[in-house]
Amino acid sequence: MPENRIKDKPYGTYSIYSALKAGLCVACPRCGGMGLVTVQDGRYRFQCSRCGRGEDKVLCGFRYRVQNLCQSCGRFYNVPLYDRRQQTYPVLRVPCPYCGFVMPGRVERTGQSVWYGGDGMLRRGQDPIFGFDLWFRTGFDGKPVWALNREHLAYLIGYLSAGLREKPPANPGLRTQADMLPTFMKTAKHRERLVKKLQKLQQKY
Repeated sequence: MPENRIKDKPYGTYSIYSALKAGLCVACPRCGGMGLVTVQDGRYRFQCSRCGRGEDKVLCGFRYRVQNLCQSCGRFYNVPLYDRRQQTYPVLRVPCPYCGFVMPGRVERTGQSVWYGGDGMLRRGQDPIFGFDLWFRTGFDGKPVWALNREHLAYLIGYLSAGLREKPPANPGLRTQADMLPTFMKTAKHRERLVKKLQKLQQKY
């Protein structure tokens, strides 16, 4: 592998939340082509780029929370907001539930019905909204390997193929995106084979 270096991304950079805003890549159940799942104003939308199939899902309710990475203790947290007045702010200062450090965080709104059991579907390589297979999905020694979209896929290839991996310079003690990866993906003896599999996924259109 080439001896290059990469500065890792902050923890949660490539999450289901960010992917839905940019476009979560999935396989169309009708034609097998690539489609995108996006969210806007409480409505999830699937649109296939090959056959044009479209599907919507309207949320039956919302939950609000501040999701952040604490600059003091380095832990990733979600603080639910139950006060309707707090839910109207785009950014809110809340204390970290682990160490009490107060910092501003963006108020996130998500649908309550989507996230019950959604993480399990994601681990199997399916999107947690419609249940469609992720477009960038493969297997490695019986374990699912996937990327949420093309940007996430490029990150995985860059991180695994790098000869030197560095923490973000601002605060090297904070958790990074690599902390979200399963152990088998970060094992040195697996990296070369994993990169080859991921590079094959880059060729999918």
